[in-house]
Amino acid sequence: QGDYKTAFKKWKPIAEKGNSTAQFNLGLMYDRGDGVGQSFSKAIKWYRFAAKQKNVGAQFNLGLMYYNGEGVGKNYEKALKWFLYAAAQGNIGAQYNLGWMFEKGEGTKPNHKRAIKWYRLAAKNGNSLAQYNLGLIYEKGERIRRNFAKAFKWYLKAGNLGNAEAQLKLAQIYDRGNDNVKKDIKKAIKWYVSSAKQGKVQAQLRLAKIYEKGSWIEKNFYHAVKWYKAAADKGSLEAQSRLGLHYIHGKGVKKNFTKAIYWFHKAAKRGDPKAQYNLGLLYEKGDGVSKNLRKAVKWYLMAAEQDHKKAQANLGWMYVNGMGVKEDFDAAAKWYKRSEGLRKYSNKKHFN
Repeated sequence: QGDYKTAFKKWKPIAEKGNSTAQFNLGLMYDRGDGVGQSFSKAIKWYRFAAKQKNVGAQFNLGLMYYNGEGVGKNYEKALKWFLYAAAQGNIGAQYNLGWMFEKGEGTKPNHKRAIKWYRLAAKNGNSLAQYNLGLIYEKGERIRRNFAKAFKWYLKAGNLGNAEAQLKLAQIYDRGNDNVKKDIKKAIKWYVSSAKQGKVQAQLRLAKIYEKGSWIEKNFYHAVKWYKAAADKGSLEAQSRLGLHYIHGKGVKKNFTKAIYWFHKAAKRGDPKAQYNLGLLYEKGDGVSKNLRKAVKWYLMAAEQDHKKAQANLGWMYVNGMGVKEDFDAAAKWYKRSEGLRKYSNKKHFN
């Protein structure tokens, strides 16, 4: 803070004399609150002084302030104007932002040709977001002719620059294969891992399933659990539910009913029917928890109302036998009827 305060005292008189670099620096300090109290309105004042003198950083930042409504009312038209000034001077971020705004119709009418023009400029200058968006445009082919080869080219460039979304796309392409790209599970895993390490839940989930099923590579429950845990920690209900099962069966981890219940509860409370069903089963059997038929019925009911067939069948069984609820043959018939899509019901109950 001491250094910033010294810099502020040094730059302010220079800025007041019209030096655009000093004006930009003052704007930045007010914008971030470095050495001075944060003030978006003062930041805009100094950015504007510098921007009018063609300071490209000030033009870009002024565009951002108008785009986000910081210190001024949100104004896409003014944001577009300043991004255009900055982009014309080669600012890559402004070029990308223009691509986005022309694509989405923010501050202007949607214009795919201009969107592609600006995306391409930013992409050629190494902006991975622009490269990824170009890939999407060419893959979808909504307003231009679909061109998978160009889409793949841009995904590859973005993926190699570390764009997690593009890495996920590449992984999915190699995972499924198509007329242009042969299925290649090794390359798919490589890109899934790159994306997953950056926190992409879809990549983490798919990796977990690949290692769990072992359809194309050798089964590895340890790796499956690792990636389910990563996705579960980021809030994936499916991963939380699957992780619970791994603790139940001791696959890739030591059997641990306490941890299984923990993960089932996390998913079940947020509405995952499989986790709700599995909790019902644990409470019915008394595995890892005190046997509690009322709680079993509670969780079965939650899952059953979401059309979980096994939960519906189990709920029917509970009503027939008066387990955790009063014996009620009408309720039993209702739930058995709703579970008719399930294969012939067996008293042998399995986790799901």
